[in-house]
Amino acid sequence: MKSYLRYLVEFLVIITGVVLSFYLDDLRQLNEKKGYKDTLIEELLVTSQEDLKQINKITEDLNKVQVYVDDFLNDLSDGAKSLTDDQVAEKYLFIVQKMSVSFFPQNGTFNQLISTGSLDLIDSKEFRRVLLNNYTHYYERNSANNRTLDDLYLAFGANIDPFITVVAIEEEDASFIYSDMVVESHDIDETFYLSNTFKAYLLTAKSMVGKNIDMLEIFSKSYGEIIALANEEIN
Repeated sequence: MKSYLRYLVEFLVIITGVVLSFYLDDLRQLNEKKGYKDTLIEELLVTSQEDLKQINKITEDLNKVQVYVDDFLNDLSDGAKSLTDDQVAEKYLFIVQKMSVSFFPQNGTFNQLISTGSLDLIDSKEFRRVLLNNYTHYYERNSANNRTLDDLYLAFGANIDPFITVVAIEEEDASFIYSDMVVESHDIDETFYLSNTFKAYLLTAKSMVGKNIDMLEIFSKSYGEIIALANEEIN
């Protein structure tokens, strides 16, 4: 009986040691995963701030595009051309250059959160929801908008540029990731400028750019939430 009890105690000690060893190893791995998760969130915080700056710059340019489109529509409203050729060339160049500028979210860190299982370690359900919306649902909607604007840009080039021809050169010390251009020379067909065809393209551009501004506003709000929630998660 004594031998049996001794063997049982030894067995329990061994089993307890093995279980404790596995537990400690799992705990170590979990802590390492949480540490890696925090590192990814810190990276996400940086990229989100960079993306928000890009959104603000693009939105600023798109709002200016809308102003220039309205300038053209107002000029066309009385059936006469009041803007000078120089003004038309400068405004048209800016519209064509900026109306299709796309926002590309930096989603590499989010993809790492997904692939490493780190997203599941985030404590806040709201944070996980905002991240998934931003990098899946909003990302897909933004990609669809970008494709539509790219098509509109090509349509402008094929159907308007032959009549409102603006030769541009890159501006010195151009800022932002997209080079700014300035007018070098131009050739404005006044008959086409006053046509319903040009007006129709302007109205289409105004509508599509407006939708893009709305999308960027959604992104801006989302990134604001991501930055706030990321700070809470880290702290």
